[in-house]
Amino acid sequence: MTRRIRDVNGPNDNPTVDTITVNTSMVIGSSTLTEAEVNQLDQANNATNIGAAATVTGTLATSITRIGSYFRIDFTLTAVSISVTDAGVSGSYGSTKLFDFAAGAVSFLGCRQDYTAFAEGAALTGAAGDASFEIGLGTTAISAAADGTLGNGVNENVGQAVAVTLSGGTGTGTAVDGAKTTALDGTATAIDLNLNWSGTAATIDANSTITVTGTITVVGVMLGDD
Repeated sequence: MTRRIRDVNGPNDNPTVDTITVNTSMVIGSSTLTEAEVNQLDQANNATNIGAAATVTGTLATSITRIGSYFRIDFTLTAVSISVTDAGVSGSYGSTKLFDFAAGAVSFLGCRQDYTAFAEGAALTGAAGDASFEIGLGTTAISAAADGTLGNGVNENVGQAVAVTLSGGTGTGTAVDGAKTTALDGTATAIDLNLNWSGTAATIDANSTITVTGTITVVGVMLGDD
């Protein structure tokens, strides 16, 4: 990079202009990287230290940005499938893992959920298209029916429950969370992010699936490992 520097010696002096050359590139082997490319590589390396996206049925695109200990994860879901278990009068439930964090404590600073489409499996409501449920993001996979609620606990402790009632099989939902007051200790057992779902007994008829389309953003800070 070449910069021109103007040096004025006094009010009556003619200014002189010096040209200096500053090397802002890095050479690796026979390739030369610009400063911006070096920064991108550094950020990509840092991102891999956050964790990794899980394998899902459907399409899950994940983008990780990390600056120092702070991170942002952007998920784009396209027809990501959740297997639903019908528990009769207790309602129904299902979960799919989205992300495995690296071992370490994590403090979550915010979450945005924007669900733009759902698709019921054939047996879910007997083709009524009227499923009523809550969906949210938690560090524990929901494991029991609760008649359409996620319970305000570990099933939704990253992204709060979004209440949705489909009409003709269509519906949307959004929610925004701020910083959580309690950091989570993932030093012994690494933390997971799970997309949790809880359906009502009145609208869910059988074991089936529901697919989810939309975007989720999670922001936080890694606090280190033991």
